[in-house]
Amino acid sequence: MKLKKAVVFSENPAAVPGLCAVAAALADEIVVLAVAAKGAAEALLPYASKVIWLGDQAEGSMIEDYVPALAERILALAPRLVLTGTSSRDRCISARLAVRLGAGVITDISGARIGDDGTLIMTRSVYGGTASATVRAAAAITVAVVPEGVFGEAAAGAAGRFTESPAAPEKNGIERLSVDVRQEERGNLSAAKRVIGVGRGLGAGKNLAPVEAFASKIGAELACTRPIAEEEALMAKNRYVGVSGLSIRPDVYIACGISGQVQHMVGVNASRVIIAVNKDAKAAIFQNCDYGIVGDMNKIIPALDELL
Repeated sequence: MKLKKAVVFSENPAAVPGLCAVAAALADEIVVLAVAAKGAAEALLPYASKVIWLGDQAEGSMIEDYVPALAERILALAPRLVLTGTSSRDRCISARLAVRLGAGVITDISGARIGDDGTLIMTRSVYGGTASATVRAAAAITVAVVPEGVFGEAAAGAAGRFTESPAAPEKNGIERLSVDVRQEERGNLSAAKRVIGVGRGLGAGKNLAPVEAFASKIGAELACTRPIAEEEALMAKNRYVGVSGLSIRPDVYIACGISGQVQHMVGVNASRVIIAVNKDAKAAIFQNCDYGIVGDMNKIIPALDELL
């Protein structure tokens, strides 16, 4: 049993295929609403039944300015489910849409299915990832916020229909004064087959170079725990994996100097094989891995590199 229709929207077109993968498991028809360059919107056709292009984002506008237009089109489409991403802008839009649609919001979902009675049932992390809650959608429309990578990769299919429905932004009491573009290297962690994650056991920033060299040699992407990205600022925030960061599912995940707290493990527990390197033999990571090496990562990683 599936829903008749689901609507997908994200400020970032690159996040839409993953959202469509979720929608495809739950609904017969997938409609994407796109506020982006026309070429970026057309590139989404293989993932959806229909792409409705509202136009490129107007100069000087904020993406939130399009909420009234998005709400109007969603009401006309009358879906049971609206899916969006976890960026700060998408989260803001999900709340604003819920108010206008009279919808319920379920955040950071890790599972979803249709019950025997046709209701939407979702699983989400609670208490910082220490537990999971199963919730049943009670509103006529549900807005679901989906972490990147939780449901795997999207599969492209036959191109859907492309229609244009021009929309103008509406001021919402906030004016954008300027934009500073953050320069970040952007690896595709969600699609990576091999990932090396580093935690506090890394120590000084200079110790990152040998890990990068090893990752390059084995064709792995680099990830990290929240403290490495937000407190130590040794890696970009878009490489933080955990309960409020990315969720990944590589074939092999090598956790280096990571204690294994649940806040991180919820982001990697879908990995096929987890290998842990930690000098603390009692670290929690050894209770959640397939293979473990007790030792200093800053000695183990160079040693492994020499063996290749």
